[in-house]
Amino acid sequence: MSTVTDEIKARVDLVELIGRTVALKRVGSAYSGLCPFHSEKTPSFYVRPQTQSYHCYGCGKWGTAFDWLMEREHLEFAEALRILAAQTGVELAERHSAEDDDRARRLYTILERSQTFYRGLFRGAAGARAREYMARRGFDDATLELFGVGYATSGNVLLRYLEKDGFSEQELQAAGVISVTEDEGRPYDFFRERVLFPIRDSQGRTVAFGGRALEDTTTPKYLNSRDTLLFHKQETLFGFDLARRPMAQERQVVVVEGYMDAATAHQHGYRNVVATLGTAVTDRHLRLLRRHVDEIVLALDADAAGQAATWRALQQADESLRVGYKPVVGPTARQQRSAPGRWVKLKILALPNAKDPDELIRADATAWPTLVREATPVIDFVLRRLGSRHDLNTPQGKRAAAEEMLQVLAGIADPIEQDHFVNEVATLLETRPDTIRGLLRRSRQPRSSAPAPAPGPTDLKVDTDDAYLLALLTRLRQAPDLAPEPHEVEFIQTESRAVYHALGGPVPPELQAYARPVVRQLELVERLSAQEFQRELERTRLTIRKRLLIREQEELSALARDSGIDASGRLFDLSCAIHQIDQQLVPERESAGIR
Repeated sequence: MSTVTDEIKARVDLVELIGRTVALKRVGSAYSGLCPFHSEKTPSFYVRPQTQSYHCYGCGKWGTAFDWLMEREHLEFAEALRILAAQTGVELAERHSAEDDDRARRLYTILERSQTFYRGLFRGAAGARAREYMARRGFDDATLELFGVGYATSGNVLLRYLEKDGFSEQELQAAGVISVTEDEGRPYDFFRERVLFPIRDSQGRTVAFGGRALEDTTTPKYLNSRDTLLFHKQETLFGFDLARRPMAQERQVVVVEGYMDAATAHQHGYRNVVATLGTAVTDRHLRLLRRHVDEIVLALDADAAGQAATWRALQQADESLRVGYKPVVGPTARQQRSAPGRWVKLKILALPNAKDPDELIRADATAWPTLVREATPVIDFVLRRLGSRHDLNTPQGKRAAAEEMLQVLAGIADPIEQDHFVNEVATLLETRPDTIRGLLRRSRQPRSSAPAPAPGPTDLKVDTDDAYLLALLTRLRQAPDLAPEPHEVEFIQTESRAVYHALGGPVPPELQAYARPVVRQLELVERLSAQEFQRELERTRLTIRKRLLIREQEELSALARDSGIDASGRLFDLSCAIHQIDQQLVPERESAGIR
């Protein structure tokens, strides 16, 4: 059988897809252009229609149509899959019935028309007070247009407007734009006399609204749509659709607590800012952001509520901010261990003078970059406030404080940094560092993160080496002291990389065919001794690296043959690299039979 991803790769016109942003010129059977991933003057970026792949021989970037969209558009695999499926006419497996899909389409239409209606009210005579209010808050026309700001008047004007379009009260309530009275069940507009900010999903579609009352005495001052089929506050970030590219370019995102804060930041040129929607930062928020950035800065209120939100965010951060693994060098080779390869750094911007970002930026926009740059690493932030959370003069308070800090200490990859904070905690709690280290060792519990198997037909076109490496990495997550993991994890297939990033969470249905062999291989991997495990991990990594080099060698040879370019230097380097790996693999061949 052919998987959905295989069918999409066969149908997609990669030259046309990449040619939308890169000027490509035909060179023999391939197409070349300046690499979009690094600066160059002579083209070293090639697209090969025969293999439906691209490769830059300057910086080494390569991949398929999926990799292209994920790299260039900063998309998750599932998003790239949906886009390419729509472009190529490939039908994805139905997760919902046709009736559910039709219902969702109608909800999107309701929200789109509501947005248009509210925007019209804001611009018209009825929106004079709303425009004056936003002007007092310092917003210019360009920002109001960028965010699609609207206005909800009193009365049930939206209800009457949408009913004329044939939408039922049940549909309008399901979209979150109307509600009903508890006593008589009469429908009414959910938003009244409020400035409205459309809340959009990652594709820029309106899924909800956030309303700000025109009078500070009105309660609640801020009102968001209820959770619906399309909108979930726990996983949605306001402004994400606008901030996606800037934060990916800067590798940093600043999370604020309100849409006014985010809109003000964007108006003043700080476009890597997003906002939560009346909730604390959740693991879903962190997982959404981690692919795009290396650093997350939480700009939270300095009050107790803001500090509590900070602590809840830290508790979510252990699994949510881990990206891959790397070896951490110990005093001896036998004491090497595996740790998260890249943690997305979490920092706290403690807002001075109890101001919010909106006030700070409007008062002095130039001060914002300095505040962000001087944000405190979250571990330091929590340590400084540990005494205010627990009574450190009592044994019970010290024990509670120690238990909280163990969660933080366990997530520190670097052993020197971890040792530093162990000593800090010990000093603060007036105990010995060895006591903290002992608690830390006992607190480490293996966590299973193997992808769950799903019933289905026999898997074809799933790379065996990839599946075996994924099984090894899965066991390594369960028992991180087994062996060091490579600095960079390479795979033959794009889908395998996507499964790797999904480890520890739900594997999308489209990737289940690639996850099932991992579960089967895991049973074999769990039988390996520590020495065998380390040897198998290195052997599999080298095998995959050799295959990738051979593929590059074959592609480059074909390119040189078809286009006449001189690739002898690079081909010689590739041959040497392959020979070097062969030499490393010789001892492994002699001890074959483990797998």
